[in-house]
Amino acid sequence: MTPDDLILKILQGKTEPFYFLYGPETFYQTEVIRTLIQKYITEDNRDFNLETFDARESTVSQWLGSARTLSFLGGTKLVVVRNLHEAVPQDQDAQTLTDYTQSPISEACVIITADKVDRKRKLFKTLTKLKTAVACEAPKENEGWLRKRAEEAGYSLSSDAARFLVNRVGPRPGVLAKELEKTLLYAGKNKSVSERDVAEVVGESKLENVFALTDALKTKNPEKALRLLNNQIDHGEEPIKILGTIAWQLRMIWEVKHYQQKNLPAGQIAKTMGAHPFMVEKALQHTRRFSTQQLRNGYLELANADRSLKSTSKDPTAVMQTLILNLCH
Repeated sequence: MTPDDLILKILQGKTEPFYFLYGPETFYQTEVIRTLIQKYITEDNRDFNLETFDARESTVSQWLGSARTLSFLGGTKLVVVRNLHEAVPQDQDAQTLTDYTQSPISEACVIITADKVDRKRKLFKTLTKLKTAVACEAPKENEGWLRKRAEEAGYSLSSDAARFLVNRVGPRPGVLAKELEKTLLYAGKNKSVSERDVAEVVGESKLENVFALTDALKTKNPEKALRLLNNQIDHGEEPIKILGTIAWQLRMIWEVKHYQQKNLPAGQIAKTMGAHPFMVEKALQHTRRFSTQQLRNGYLELANADRSLKSTSKDPTAVMQTLILNLCH
């Protein structure tokens, strides 16, 4: 079952007393929770029937205790628990939660989210096998997903318009949904949305050029570098690919600096390296900002980040953010 399938079922009144939403697309977590709130919660019962927990700051007994508390005026009690991946219950708490999933209270609806799961853990193995567990992942076919979403809103989005939108903003469903909403608002009463409509609303480029990030590193601007990093990740660029681009640029600066210290002119450096003269000229603009020792240290930081991305369970975004701050130091 996909998140879209789940949302449709909720809208049709086919709900369950327990859900587990897991995966990197937190947009879907928000969409499902919003749909459940719209179904169960009103202004009159919000203070009594809706309770939200952060798994990092609460316990299993608190979540389930809330679910067992009587709802207001006989409505359904909605209990939302976020960030299970950052505070996984252990031992008896894990067993207590597992037991609850097998026989949840029908008068409540408990929804637990995790941005990622470690399937080596028994609890996650159990939760992901539930029939009400839903993987929150990017749609396999973005263009079709966009057209269907537009249709549900009462619009017809052309294939060219859908393709154009994906090319402009990338594959992340949250970003796509936001830009589609803006486009549909722009279209107004015109229910047929064209590529031109998308072009009028959506920004010029898919995402800020990946090289802008390394330029920010060269100028030692951590605020800009972090903003560019987050922009690229939000638009679906994989952290390991971003790392590769940074490594390539840093190596270019190091090599150019090496030949520059031998007093070779730019043209000769390009010829010796077999590099495009434009790239050499660009690197020459930044060689003075890095000492040889800084470049060497930078490579060590890159190697550490590469190991963390490939061989640990650390959050990839956090690994890259730490790398950026270290390189700008």
